[in-house]
Amino acid sequence: MRGLSLGFKSEALTFFFGMLLILVTFGDSRFHIATTGSSIGNLDSIFGTRLWPVLDVILPLASILVFLLYGWSKQGKIKINLGTVLLFLSYLAALTLIIVDDITGVVGINVQFSQLYWNIITPAYPIYSTFAFFMFGRENGKK
Repeated sequence: MRGLSLGFKSEALTFFFGMLLILVTFGDSRFHIATTGSSIGNLDSIFGTRLWPVLDVILPLASILVFLLYGWSKQGKIKINLGTVLLFLSYLAALTLIIVDDITGVVGINVQFSQLYWNIITPAYPIYSTFAFFMFGRENGKK
């Protein structure tokens, strides 16, 4: 079994992807900690109301770019095969599920998502995205 091989580029991209996962996941104040009764996140209040719409666009686009760059860093190209396409599309689906409130806000649809939805997607997104990220790199690194 081949282990996870990381070079400097891969390690840097992994670090940036992890940062983006945290920022995308906890950027809004929608994640409520059941045990403490408090909320975490809310970059909107940290960066101000003028910057949050920009962040809602930049963070997802940056995470897509870093996802693709990580695969590219494995062999200097991105392979297009069933495995890589499915991993990339599934990552895009997971990303869409976590930013769906931002998407609906941009298109002007007023949709409220239940707390149960956020309680499920908030931990599911970073867990699955991490898996897809490393598997995408592994698929691109295969000879």
